[in-house]
Amino acid sequence: RLPNGFKPIIGGLFCGILGFFFPQIRFFGEEAQNALLGNKSLPNTTLLSLLSIKMIATAFSVASGLVGGTFAPCLFLGSMTGALFHNAAKFLSISSVPGLVLADVPAFAMIGAASVLAALFRAPLTASLLLFEMTRDYDVILPLMVSAGFGSVVGDILDSKVKQANKRQRPALQLKTPHVVKKKLS
Repeated sequence: RLPNGFKPIIGGLFCGILGFFFPQIRFFGEEAQNALLGNKSLPNTTLLSLLSIKMIATAFSVASGLVGGTFAPCLFLGSMTGALFHNAAKFLSISSVPGLVLADVPAFAMIGAASVLAALFRAPLTASLLLFEMTRDYDVILPLMVSAGFGSVVGDILDSKVKQANKRQRPALQLKTPHVVKKKLS
């Protein structure tokens, strides 16, 4: 067990090393997100590596007590997940359904970001309006709101399942009540 003073040092060093080798994950990940919102499709290997590295860096950052929060990382993780979903849907639609027209990468990236934001903070309307405000794209507002609502519901279900599992693993402390012995008065 490490003393509390060493946790930020180790977390900062680890996140700094990750950021040195993967500069796209530093700060808000603006470079990668702007590429996706600029309709530049990234390869699946790049998306998966950025997704996993940012997830690890965020977990280390939060666990070590570093300042940074989870708002910007959840937008990044959602954008990468949405772009991965776009690539998978594009691959499947080309091979199985001719004539199917998919939306571009920015739509999937925005919807993914809204879904993760809504699932993490349980605020689907806020997530929808925030992402809409960032992009001003009227064509994507309906799927954005549906995915944010769905993400929030899934987040609630998973949260309740985790709480139930924790209750089963840690039974509540049961206090024994002392037995009252009544003496017979003679």
